[in-house]
Order: sequence, then structure tokens, then C-alpha cells
Amino acid sequence: MARHITARCLSCDALCAYCRLPVRLDPDDEHPGHGVVDTVNEGYPGLGLLHRFCQRSMGSRSAARRGLVVRRAYLGRATERYEARLPTRPYDRLGVCPGDGKRWRVAKMRYACKACRYYTSSH
Repeated sequence: MARHITARCLSCDALCAYCRLPVRLDPDDEHPGHGVVDTVNEGYPGLGLLHRFCQRSMGSRSAARRGLVVRRAYLGRATERYEARLPTRPYDRLGVCPGDGKRWRVAKMRYACKACRYYTSSH
């Protein structure tokens, strides 16, 4: 793997402009955490490095209102579903039925923590 090209790890400096977690730079380009270069919205001028999943979810109308924790939670859910070979749907309320506020907050924090652990320890 061409992960350590220089003395420092390449993916440590490769953060997603949307969720601020490290981007995967391995050959598995179907993974939701795989890095793509794309133009980003007004909050991030110019070109940016994004997770594949984050790139797709930025097109949503409510994406601008989402906080960092929610963005990471959706990435964590998508990664978990990808590794279980289940279809990854962009926004499925994190597996909790709508209207269940307390369970949704717990699921949000659980998936955000899972994404942080997965992407920060993957290199």
C-alpha cells in the first residue's frame, strides 16, 4: 500500500472538507469513506477532498443545516452498512423510526463515535 510515501502518514493530512474525518486513499473506490476531489459549497471555497458518501450527501437541501456530529453519524451508518454488504441509503434516520427523538439522539452519537473510531484508527 502506498500509504506512507514520506516520513509522515499521507492520510493524516487528508481530511474530508465536510465531516473533518480522515479520508481513505486505498484502491477500494466503492467504500463510502473513499476520497474524491470535488468542488465544495460556499462554506468551503475551491476544490476539496471529500468522502464519497459526503460528496453525495452534500446535494441535500438540509445538508447545510446539519452539524458536524450528524454528518459523522450518517457516514458511520453508511460505513457499517457497507461492511455488512447492505445497501447504503443516504438518510434513513440512522435506523430509528421518525418521531422517536431520544432513540435518534442515542443512535446519532453511537454512529458518530463509530465513524470517529473507524476513520481515525484506519491508518
